[in-house]
Amino acid sequence: MKTLVVYYSKGGKTERVANDIASRLGADIEKIIDKKSRSGLFGFLFGGRDAMKERETEIGEPIKNAIDYDLVIFGTPVWASNITPAIRTYINKTKNNLKNTAFFITSGNTNSETIVRIMEKLVEKKMKTHVGFSANELRNKELYNKKITTFIESIKS
Repeated sequence: MKTLVVYYSKGGKTERVANDIASRLGADIEKIIDKKSRSGLFGFLFGGRDAMKERETEIGEPIKNAIDYDLVIFGTPVWASNITPAIRTYINKTKNNLKNTAFFITSGNTNSETIVRIMEKLVEKKMKTHVGFSANELRNKELYNKKITTFIESIKS
């Protein structure tokens, strides 16, 4: 199954998970670039506001074409109890070309079920599987590896 991992990461945690998933699956990877500055205090505040208000943003042109993949795995951090504007924009631009999807999120402590339901509703298809990583789980190597392994196994089944 030809797989693409698409993610947005500001602080590096989501990027770490995306790279680990792509590596274990032998998948292609695509980092979404938000062209709006999200650095500093105002970038943080406006980013949270944009996520909360379900706004899109201008993103860099993707290199990979989602239509070429059997499965697209989306990864996003949680901002203001929602997905990032960059992932929202990418999903809205590509949802008609998606065959199968899976999701992963990184968060301080937000319930992943809530966030992946938002993503599933956006893509307008039932997802194959999902996983969420809290800040504590990202720091606990044993638990992190167990969750990644379970996620990979559910994709392969």
